[in-house]
Amino acid sequence: MHWIDAVAQQLVKRGGKQVIASGISISGHIHIGHSNDVFIADAVRRAVEELGHEAESIWYADDYDPMRRVPWPLNEGELAEKYKQYLGFPYVNIPSPDPGYRSFVDYFSRPFIEALPLFGIKVKIYSGAEAYRSGRMAEAIRAALENAATIRSILNEYRDRPLPENWLPVDAVCENCGRISTTRAISWRGDYVTYRCEGTDYVAGCGHEGEADYTRGGAKLTWRVEWPARWKLLGVTCEPFGKDHAVRGGSYDTGKLIAKKVFNYEAPYPIPYEWVSMKGKRLSSSRGVVFTLKQWLEIAEPEILRYFIFRSKPMKAKEFDPGLTLLDLIEEYDLVESAYYGGGEEGKREEQQRRIYELSQVGQVSKTPIRRIPYRFAAVLAQVTTDEKKSIEILISRKMLVNPSELEIKLALRRLELARNWVREYAPENLRFKVLEQLPSGISLTPKQKQGLRQLAEDLAQREFTPVELHNHVYSVAERAGLRSDELFRAIYLVLLGRESGPRVGNFISALDRDFVIARFREASL
Repeated sequence: MHWIDAVAQQLVKRGGKQVIASGISISGHIHIGHSNDVFIADAVRRAVEELGHEAESIWYADDYDPMRRVPWPLNEGELAEKYKQYLGFPYVNIPSPDPGYRSFVDYFSRPFIEALPLFGIKVKIYSGAEAYRSGRMAEAIRAALENAATIRSILNEYRDRPLPENWLPVDAVCENCGRISTTRAISWRGDYVTYRCEGTDYVAGCGHEGEADYTRGGAKLTWRVEWPARWKLLGVTCEPFGKDHAVRGGSYDTGKLIAKKVFNYEAPYPIPYEWVSMKGKRLSSSRGVVFTLKQWLEIAEPEILRYFIFRSKPMKAKEFDPGLTLLDLIEEYDLVESAYYGGGEEGKREEQQRRIYELSQVGQVSKTPIRRIPYRFAAVLAQVTTDEKKSIEILISRKMLVNPSELEIKLALRRLELARNWVREYAPENLRFKVLEQLPSGISLTPKQKQGLRQLAEDLAQREFTPVELHNHVYSVAERAGLRSDELFRAIYLVLLGRESGPRVGNFISALDRDFVIARFREASL
């Protein structure tokens, strides 16, 4: 059983409507690491509904949090100085660097939100700022203030330095300077919190003292209290979250106790997950280590990202690299897809792989078998021609497409477009090429290399090869000519590209016009 289904079964046992929450602090560009939250939440929703029960997935923007550091790319050049003045401000109150967006929050969150449906994600969107400003959080704030001593006791169990006796679980927005992270709540009465703007470790306070109306968004709960308050407010029954919140004494441990003792609410079923790294570095919005959903859709199908998330358990480390490693991931997905429609015996592994494939789909699983062209071949063909008709003709002649349906042609053209983008942005130099119009002068080939090229030309003139067949055939020709395979490969690249290396030879030659290749090999073998 897939772990998503195991979670769904546990939730169904609890009974009632299931609300699976996800969310993120809008601290910069929202990257694919953040997708764990919302993709997992929505998959659990799907699984609960498949069991015949009511479920909803939500995404909560923590847009009332303070900006603790200027995120990339706003921390570069003239923008850096401009945005330093907003340190400590709620994200929602910071202007957008682009006039096409309403605010800092809109600038960083809109591309992510707009991309979600393209990945098959169906969620209800909430704004933290709206929840506070509308007064929806007022009851929770009042309850937290009334039970400040209880909350302080819970938090102190896990702190080296106890919170002061007069500590209150709210942060007010300074009416003078606009910052929220620099204030300290001193006291409260009715709907108002008295505060002093004292500063924090990354930005100074203005010294102002005043009162904030927490029923109108003048103050917000501190994170460890806000989280359980939100569970109660939205009726959350399950929530995926990063592993940092799951450590002993972390936000979930304290939130569970605060939810029970202050808000009289059962904590949601937890799904902690491991962070996503890119080229060995943890993805980070503020530090600019990002890869967005929009970037993903430029080079790979949305199903591949879903597969990346659901192929392993949530706490297993996930390493992403948009270079050659991505091609390995796509090949793995294609194999799982092929096996799904190929049938075969149903063992435990096969059953698990089938479920992973189903969870990877943007919508319903296609009843018509899906067959895709290999991405590595697409990355070569995309550099040979941009003509769609010619591309399909080559794919059919090389048996990459066999009596293709409209869907298969559409998928093939889409993959060619994605591969073309990938080559331009992420491919290593040895996979980028331009075929020379004429045989380059000055190259030196041995008699055996010429013999190998001559034999390849004759064989290509006799029959069609698939890319795999051709790749293996080159090895055979090299052996018959008394060459090491790398010597014949080098000769092929030299006469076609003018350099000694290039893409996988079977894909490379197959993507080119056959008559052109035959003529070039014959000319080079003279």
